[in-house]
Amino acid sequence: MRAIVKESAAPGLTLKEIPAPKMGAGDVLIRVKRVGLCGTDLHIYHWNHWAEGRIHPPLVIGHEFSGVVEETGPFVTGFAAGDKVTAEGHIACGACFQCRTGLAHICRRVKIIGVDRDGAFADLVVMPAGNVWRIDPQISLDVAALHDPLGNAFHTVMSTDVRGKRVLVLGCGPIGLFCIGIAKASGAARIIASEVSENRLAMAGRMGAHRTLNPLKESVAKVVLDETDGEGADVVLEMSGNVDAVKQALRAARDGGDVSLLGLPNEEVSIDVTRDVIFKGITLRGIVGRRMYDTWYQMRSFLLAGLFDPTPVITHRFGMHEVESAMKAIASGAGKVLFNLEETKR
Repeated sequence: MRAIVKESAAPGLTLKEIPAPKMGAGDVLIRVKRVGLCGTDLHIYHWNHWAEGRIHPPLVIGHEFSGVVEETGPFVTGFAAGDKVTAEGHIACGACFQCRTGLAHICRRVKIIGVDRDGAFADLVVMPAGNVWRIDPQISLDVAALHDPLGNAFHTVMSTDVRGKRVLVLGCGPIGLFCIGIAKASGAARIIASEVSENRLAMAGRMGAHRTLNPLKESVAKVVLDETDGEGADVVLEMSGNVDAVKQALRAARDGGDVSLLGLPNEEVSIDVTRDVIFKGITLRGIVGRRMYDTWYQMRSFLLAGLFDPTPVITHRFGMHEVESAMKAIASGAGKVLFNLEETKR
């Protein structure tokens, strides 16, 4: 089969032919149709410090995908060849304290496809049946391939009640953009979006932000105060991982406000806990992955009800042979980038 492989501990990725994966008795073999690319894949491509410490080549990368069931193991029930599916890419151990207490999304021994084991940038991928998620007929393969980052966005927004609230989103990459649409669909009263990319700011407006700002040109604190009658944001969603943005998140929240952090800083963040957290009475929470599988049912309900459409965030589609172009698009501030595995090299 074709696969995009991290062959060695160095920058770059290679499209090559490799053997098809072997399937266990409780596994599902999926023929991949669409794959989403994200910042993690870009880190692996560039071979940055995080990749050096986490990735062990050779490895098939990719963790956001959709496809159809090719074959099921003898112990698998509920799936049949031809079913349209995606999958939760975090494979939990099922036995640790977190898994046994409803917190499998933070399993201490989690294995992530495309990071800890072979992933979905390939014609075929094997997943445990318990991780496979059937996609309703009215949901497209493109949207199905977005379920991983969509889940992150739903988890972030749904971690608090945004109904009637003034929401600040810091960082309008694809997940931040999804958050804007979900917050709007969930009844947020006013949404403010901060982003340095003008293209992404434009997308933020299309996804439902009432006020957009570039923090290189305007003061986040001033704009938020102006937009909230001098109070500050009720809910702040920090999606960028930028060190300054994390500090802005705490300062822009109103007293008694709620701050959720999903972006991953590349360095330690120094904050004044006394001033910006304790004396403000802020609720501060870290967000990782998706709640398995509460978030998945939330996504399904919103999508089937037509409450939220993520497709405006998709800006680029490539064939597997266009790896370099796809990575350049992500690095240049694109929206969501997809590989269409049904497109062959011309």
